[in-house]
Amino acid sequence: MLALFVLGCGGSLSDEQRKEMREKMELSKIVRVTEVEITEAAFSKGREVVKTLENLDSAKLNSFLKINRQWVRYIQPGKSRARALEQQLVEAYLADKSGALQDNVQKQRNDKGDFDSLLYTKPVVKKSGDGSEQLVGVWNIWLPKRQLIMDIGKNK
Repeated sequence: MLALFVLGCGGSLSDEQRKEMREKMELSKIVRVTEVEITEAAFSKGREVVKTLENLDSAKLNSFLKINRQWVRYIQPGKSRARALEQQLVEAYLADKSGALQDNVQKQRNDKGDFDSLLYTKPVVKKSGDGSEQLVGVWNIWLPKRQLIMDIGKNK
C-alpha cells in the first residue's frame, strides 16, 4: 500500500508549483544591503512616485491622495495637519535661505527605536518676481524599509 502511494504521488510538481516555489525561495534569500543602498533606493522610489504624481490631472491626483493618504501626503505650510517629522521638515525648508531647496530622505524610528521606514520629501516651489523661490508645499512619501530592501534584493 505504501509503495502504491509513493508511486502514485510521483514527487513531481507542476510548472506552476515550481514557479511558485522558486519565487518563495527568491523572497527568502538573504541579501546584504548597506544603509547607503537603502537611502539611494528611497531617493529613487520617492522621485519616481513624485514624477508620477506631477503628471496626474487634478481629479486623478485627488483620488490617488485619498486612497494612499497613509504613505503619500502633500503638506502646505500652515494649512495642513502634518505629522511631527513632516512639520519639522517643512519648517527646515522654510528656514533655508540658500534658495536651492532639494529633496531629502529621513529615517523614521518606531516605538522600539529601530528605524523601520524612510520619509522622502520633495519641496514644491514657485518663483517670485525677484527670482527667489517660495515654498508652496512639500510632497511626503513614506517608504517601508522592508519593501526597499526586498526591491534591492530583486535587483541584485
